[in-house]
Amino acid sequence: MKRLLLALLLFSSPVLAEKYTIYTTERPPFSWSGTIDADNTFYYFTNAYEPKCDIVASGCFMKTNEKAAIISKDIIKAQGRYFCSEEHIKAVNKANPKISKIRYSSIDYGYGKCTKDGWVR
Repeated sequence: MKRLLLALLLFSSPVLAEKYTIYTTERPPFSWSGTIDADNTFYYFTNAYEPKCDIVASGCFMKTNEKAAIISKDIIKAQGRYFCSEEHIKAVNKANPKISKIRYSSIDYGYGKCTKDGWVR
């Protein structure tokens, strides 16, 4: 009976969680991030005090009136900047690791900047 109730709740839910790709333009000094919806409307990340989020996806994103241009699967252009997907950044960092010698370990924070050609470290 519990399984039946759980199945009914899951499939009768009016809103199922939508997956959004998070895009980042540079790290540091900022980690300026955003995402787009199905209509390519750009949403920027904010961690402002008590924000009213338009999209909640690994953080709070606020809607803009700007459409993002899709350059490739992993790169968009919005607000005059290029933004790379986190998956693309991770792939670049894995392919070209940058080792920081910090006391008995190596740490790669993924610092760099997104360009029209991808993530540059």
